[in-house]
Amino acid sequence: MDQHQTDNSQQAAPEPAPKRGLSRRSFITLAVGAAAAAVFLPGTTSRGLENGGLRIVATTGILADLARNVVGEHAHVSALVPDGADPHSFEPTPRAMRDIALADLAFSNYLMLEEQSIIRAIDANKGADATHIALAEEASGYGAEIIPLVESRSLDAVWLGLRVATTSADAGTKLAPGTKRGDATRLGLISADGPGTVFAFVTGTFGRPEKVFDSSLPENSRDNITNLPPGAHTHMSWAFTEPGVYTLRFRATPAASGTLGNKQSGNQASDASGAVTSTLRIAVGVSPDKATADMPAGTAAAEPRIVSKGHADITADIVNRRLVMRVDEPKPEDIPLENTVVHVPPKALQPIPADPSFRFIGRPGTDVYQLPQAVLGKHVHGEIDPHLWHDVTNAQAYVEVIRDQVIKKDPRNASRYRSNASAYISRLDEVDDYVARSIKSIPERNRNLVTTHEAYGYLANRYGLDVAGSVSPSPGQEPSLAERRRLAATLRDLNVPSVFIEQTAGTTAQSLRDAAKLAGVGVAPIWGDAFSPGVNTYELLMRANADSLARSLGGKPLGDHDAPGR
Repeated sequence: MDQHQTDNSQQAAPEPAPKRGLSRRSFITLAVGAAAAAVFLPGTTSRGLENGGLRIVATTGILADLARNVVGEHAHVSALVPDGADPHSFEPTPRAMRDIALADLAFSNYLMLEEQSIIRAIDANKGADATHIALAEEASGYGAEIIPLVESRSLDAVWLGLRVATTSADAGTKLAPGTKRGDATRLGLISADGPGTVFAFVTGTFGRPEKVFDSSLPENSRDNITNLPPGAHTHMSWAFTEPGVYTLRFRATPAASGTLGNKQSGNQASDASGAVTSTLRIAVGVSPDKATADMPAGTAAAEPRIVSKGHADITADIVNRRLVMRVDEPKPEDIPLENTVVHVPPKALQPIPADPSFRFIGRPGTDVYQLPQAVLGKHVHGEIDPHLWHDVTNAQAYVEVIRDQVIKKDPRNASRYRSNASAYISRLDEVDDYVARSIKSIPERNRNLVTTHEAYGYLANRYGLDVAGSVSPSPGQEPSLAERRRLAATLRDLNVPSVFIEQTAGTTAQSLRDAAKLAGVGVAPIWGDAFSPGVNTYELLMRANADSLARSLGGKPLGDHDAPGR
C-alpha cells in the first residue's frame, strides 16, 4: 500500500462495529472506497502517469500478457483473474477491485467469457477518466475473424436440402430451353443401402413433420418422390437410425414440357425419358474416410469432397443434365453428387421427440443421428464465440487494439508502443506457423478434437481440426444424459486417439476422464482460458497446445512445450 493510503487510513474515524459481519458486497465496496480515497485526493485529476506510468488491468492472464508485450516497461499491467482460475466463474477479490480503481485502462475480452460480476465491477468502479475496452468487439475492426456462438453443437452440422437449379451455382436464374415456370422436376430416392433407416422430412409452421423420403419403403417407391419447380429449393431435416456409411441413389426426372438440358455428366446414368441418376454417400457418426475408401474406381477422378458444414442441396441441374451437391462454403460451388460425401458427426445424436407425429422415425427418446432443417436457426443472435485468441491472427488483432488504446492514453511513448507491438506481432507469426505445421502433421482422420467444454472453435477453424465433441457447453456445467451419450458415441464412432482436458475444467474433467477410460482412449492436456506453471505466456500456451495435439493425435510434435521440465 502506498503512503497516501496509509495516511488516509490513519486519519479516518473508526466506524462502530456492526452487529453482524460485513457482506462480501459491503466489504468490496469499502475496499474500493478506500482505494479511491487514496488516489483521488483533493486537487488530483490524473492517476498512473503522475506516478510513473500507465496502470492497466486485464481480466485474464492471457490478455495481460498481450498487453505487457506492447507496453514493456512503460506501464504496470495486472490480471484480475489469477493464473489457474476460470474466468467463467471467478469472482473479483478486494485486491482486484483496488486495481480497477487505480487503473487508467481496463481490457476485458467479451461479455460471454468473463463472469459478469467482473465486467460489472470494472464498469462500476473504474475512474471517471479510465477507459474499458472489450477486445473481442474492437478486434473485428482490425481484421479478427469472428465466429458466431453456436446455440447447440448438434446444430453445428451441414444443412442438407433439395434444389432444382436453372443455372450454375455462381450465376443468375434462367430457365432451360423448353422449360416453363410451372413445370416441376421429380426428385426421388430410388434406393438406399446402409446400417439403418434414413428419413428425410420437412417441419411445418407448428412443428409437425411431413415425411419426404423413407429408405424402408420398396425400391422405386412412388412415396419417395417429391416435385420441385425450376429454381426452387426446400430445407429438410434428416434422421439416421444407426451409425455407419449410407449409399443413397437419387433420380431426377425432367418436367413433361422440357428436358434436363442436352449435356450429360460423365459418371451419371440417364434413360430415354431424360431422367438422370447418381449416388450420394453419407458417413453417419463415423469418419468420412470410411465412405471414401470404397468408392468404385472411376467415380471420383477428382479427390472426393467431404461436406460437413454450411448449407448444401442435393440439386437437379436441369441445364447441364446432372445431379450435383450445391454448397455455399467455402464458396458457392457445384460438386458432382457421386463425388460427394456428407459427414453427419456423432454430435448430431439426438433423442426422438415425444410428439407422436415423430413416431415414424422410432420410439420417443430413442437416439438417432439428426441433421436439422436449416430454418430452425443455429446461433444465439448477436453473440459471438469469445475464445478468439486460439487463432493466432486474432491475437495479433488484439495486440493492435491494445497498441492504439495505450497510445491514446500515453502519446509520449507512442513510438515505443508501436515498436514493441510490431516486434511481438512478428513473433506471433512464428507461433502461427508453429501451430499450423504441428497440426498439419496429424493424420486427417485423427484431427478430431474432444474437450471438456466448447472453447476451441477458432483453433479448429484456423488450423484444420474438427470440434468433434465436448462434455458440456461451458465449464462447471454438469453434462446431461443426452450429452454423455453423444460423447460416448463420438469416442466410439470416430476412434478418437485422445481427449483433451483443461486444468480449470472442474467436475467436467472427471466426466471426460471416465468416458475416455471406458472407450480406451488417452487423456492429454490442453490450455484454454488460463495459464499454468510452466505455461505462463500466450506464446507458450499456443505452442503447448500444438505440441499436445500433435503428440496425442498421431502427429509429430515440434517441441515439448506441453510438458514443462521434460
